[in-house]
Amino acid sequence: MSLDGILTSRGAGDGLRRLCGLVALALVVALVGFGLSAPPRSDPRAEVSDLQLYARIIDRVRDGQPYDAVVVKDLRAVGGAVRPFVTVRPPLLAMAMAALPDVSTRVLSVRLLAVIVLAAWALRWRGAAPAAWYRWPLLAALSSGLAMALAPQAYLMHEVWAGLLIALSLALRRREQWLAAVAVGTAAALIRELAAPFLLVMTLTALLERRTTEALGWLAGLAVFALALARHAAAVHALLLPTDPASPGWLVAGGWPFVLHAASWNLFVLFLAPQALALALPLAMLGLASWRDELGRRVALTVLGYLAGFAVVGRAENFYWGLIIAPLWPMGLVMAPAGLALMMRWIRNADAPTPPARADPDPI
Repeated sequence: MSLDGILTSRGAGDGLRRLCGLVALALVVALVGFGLSAPPRSDPRAEVSDLQLYARIIDRVRDGQPYDAVVVKDLRAVGGAVRPFVTVRPPLLAMAMAALPDVSTRVLSVRLLAVIVLAAWALRWRGAAPAAWYRWPLLAALSSGLAMALAPQAYLMHEVWAGLLIALSLALRRREQWLAAVAVGTAAALIRELAAPFLLVMTLTALLERRTTEALGWLAGLAVFALALARHAAAVHALLLPTDPASPGWLVAGGWPFVLHAASWNLFVLFLAPQALALALPLAMLGLASWRDELGRRVALTVLGYLAGFAVVGRAENFYWGLIIAPLWPMGLVMAPAGLALMMRWIRNADAPTPPARADPDPI
């Protein structure tokens, strides 16, 4: 893999590059300024009650009770909404946790997955970066998001599992070896339907790179997800009553404050003032946008796509959705200096041509 090519873009002329640099700089400054004036706030309604509900559901499924009926019954008992069907989480995680003997084993399982993700990325970077400087900062940035899996109740959170599996899928994907990545990415979507856009990103990226066979593989993953979701919808609808309450809509347009709140699931951010995230996230976005090889493209499109989605979809209490990209976005901070250098080069309108990007050889 080549990271020394991230300062590239022999493009449409110095004038256009200068304009792009100025726009990027203005966007970063605007996002930082708006974030400083409206920092993310902690939501007083923590998910404790929901997590307790999930724990009870797992125990009942382990006792042999049908998942969908148990969830609908319990939601009714606490006055929760059961319409539309997506208010009932997909059954895969509960069934998997119910198959494990006790809570300690379940806690260990999600922590073990986090270790596997870290190891997969370490192997991906081994011998791949042009300078050893990149490897350890990238792993440290990744670890700051993986740390969320160490929480005692992390095994109950679908978004934690989905985020870990998305990160693992990206690490496993190679130019000619993508079947394992498709399988892991599909598992993420089966655990939490919010992970399905990742499959779409990978499909579109493969199509843009004219990798038709790989694109068909990701489309197959989307088809498996769609079939599972249809089965889940039918099972839930069969249990609904006319009197069952409906959930409020999720198309809220919370904007940049909600995006910052969703991105706050990070070990470093927990110990910093909220204003620090308002500075870090725009820089990370710039860094990801400047990461130009095959892996970087996929990480950037995944993170930036989710952040754009969070700007328009999600109620205030849904900020935990950010766990889906918690392991990924901090890596953009490592790339931020290169992104800033590229932006300043465009603004200065340097006459010297930039070196062409080298293709990612995917040596491992």
